[in-house]
Amino acid sequence: MGDRKNWVRLGAVCATAVLVAFGAASAESVDGSVRGGSAEESSESNQKDYYWKVWNGALPERPAADDRNALIAVLTGKFTGPAIGCRFAFRGGGLSPSTIVARSGTTIRVENRDAFTHELSVKGLAGFTPLEAGPGKARVIPVPPGGPWELGDRIYGHVGGYLHSMRELVACAAVNANGKFSFQDVPPGPYSLRILRGSEQVASRRITVPAARSLQIDPVTISKNRRK
Repeated sequence: MGDRKNWVRLGAVCATAVLVAFGAASAESVDGSVRGGSAEESSESNQKDYYWKVWNGALPERPAADDRNALIAVLTGKFTGPAIGCRFAFRGGGLSPSTIVARSGTTIRVENRDAFTHELSVKGLAGFTPLEAGPGKARVIPVPPGGPWELGDRIYGHVGGYLHSMRELVACAAVNANGKFSFQDVPPGPYSLRILRGSEQVASRRITVPAARSLQIDPVTISKNRRK
């Protein structure tokens, strides 16, 4: 009878260990939004229309407006896996989003999803040579510590952005035209939520992602003034 109790007790311990292991390996979603700070809000369709008119010579080039496309939400913290959701591309005639982030000491891909060629440039990044990337191609950028670096397109002068290098980058999430963002597959634990716009950080907050359930963050207010 004692042996049976021991086996039952051992089984319960093993089951608990399995549950703990699965809990530690779980990944959750984190949803939030930003408010304020945008001098001019424009929809993605309006931006695409503008870029196509520039490309066809119907409109003059101008710097991109300070809209939601210049914002990106990132999580930083203790995490050894590949950065989550950090995917960037040329689309609609420009960088989407125009503020991009990579973990220090790694590389980042910028895909060309437009129907025409782009030539990405990174001002001040040693060893990076601007080369044309046709439709469906991608440029890989080495990301050392430092920055941020200014991004451009040697073919289309109105295209611009910034590249940030972060040592403890965990995840990236684009901010849509309504100011909303969503991280997917984030392991439970404590993180710093940071909102970047161009060359600056415009908001930050400490958050803790719980196990076995998603997290809804209260709206984050971003600063209106640019700090170089």
